[in-house]
Amino acid sequence: MSTFTLAILAGGKSSRLGGIDKAFIKVDGIPLIQRIFNTLSDSASEVLVISNSSSSYPVKARLVNDILKDCGPLGGIHSALSHSSHSNVFVVSVDLPFASKSIFIELKKHHFQGKAQITIPRHDGLIEPLYGFYSKSLTQKIELILADGKGHPITELLNHSDTHYLDLPDNFLTRMSFYNVNTPDDLKALEL
Repeated sequence: MSTFTLAILAGGKSSRLGGIDKAFIKVDGIPLIQRIFNTLSDSASEVLVISNSSSSYPVKARLVNDILKDCGPLGGIHSALSHSSHSNVFVVSVDLPFASKSIFIELKKHHFQGKAQITIPRHDGLIEPLYGFYSKSLTQKIELILADGKGHPITELLNHSDTHYLDLPDNFLTRMSFYNVNTPDDLKALEL
């Protein structure tokens, strides 16, 4: 049975955006976190928002903090897996205003058919680790990677796990699906 948890990573420091909470940035009048929730939550059995903020987010989800503090996105994935009620978690970064439902559906199909530990998209040689499925069985492996208290790239986990890639065409729709808001210029581009 393909039950899973949707985990929205909303805990980034947003240093390039002056520390503002990206979850509340509005695109077409809708906060980023609500856009993600509206696109992906309907087939999830549980929704978590991973954030160290005390903010109240405009979505029906359980708010959980990082267990391993200041460890970057890998720490957020660890928290999502640790708090999930299910053995599979779809992890998505909050700063993807055009997250694709169709890519999500393909990832879900591949993940549950292939029984991989991780299933993420790949396009034009780029990987998208913050838009993919992760198995709860990876929790201890992440703890070992982060045991030194430093942030580590997600690729350390990908390279030492059963990771499957969904290869996508390199076209405008794919690139827009993974357009993320990291800088004031990224925000300005959305206003054009």
